[in-house]
Amino acid sequence: MKIERRKVSMQVFDRIKEYIHKEKMQPGDRLPTEKQLSEMFGVSRTPVREALSVLEASGLTVSKQGGGSIVQAASLTNLIEEIQFEFVDTEEVLNLLETRIILETEAARLAAERGTADDKLIIKKKLEEIRSSQHDNRVGDKEDIAFHNAIAKASHNPILVHSVENLTTLYEKAIRFSLKKNMGISEKRAQVLSEHERIYTAIRLGNGEQAGEEMYQHLSNACKKFKHSFDQALNS
Repeated sequence: MKIERRKVSMQVFDRIKEYIHKEKMQPGDRLPTEKQLSEMFGVSRTPVREALSVLEASGLTVSKQGGGSIVQAASLTNLIEEIQFEFVDTEEVLNLLETRIILETEAARLAAERGTADDKLIIKKKLEEIRSSQHDNRVGDKEDIAFHNAIAKASHNPILVHSVENLTTLYEKAIRFSLKKNMGISEKRAQVLSEHERIYTAIRLGNGEQAGEEMYQHLSNACKKFKHSFDQALNS
């Protein structure tokens, strides 16, 4: 089946993903060559090569002499979901982050003003888990999400909590993408931790205005870093 010319690399990636699942490929199986994939999808070799290079860089396949790529022993579903994020429309994610800024700035203010002692203890615990993830040199995306969700819950606004949770799926991918770029860069990881600490401190002290400002600054920085990391990935 021929594919459209718009976002060719993404479409080629989708077709390769479909091919892997349809053929029930196992570790050690060989994908068709660039030439064969190009003919299958009716495109030039360039977008095919781009899609295959992302697969290989992510550890899903390995190139072999004689052409073609060999499927590696890995969780195909999980890897494909992460790899596909490389092709997500940047504007879509930036719009998502912008929406999170709007929602979570207010959530932080409300958490400071309405949060109970138990709410604040939970937020503190989530902050400690972020700190531990950095100490153990883990990405820390799940801990980051848990911290933000705890703040939303402390707002005691069910609609706000529901709105934040509804945006979590793609947001998790964006956060993981950005935080993985910080791995091994202690200064950047320390900065992220410091931003979380300032948010928690303002909430603990019941300073709603300051909590909102700290959350706004934190998510604005995250938005800038995501765009920078995304641009670097596309141009590398």
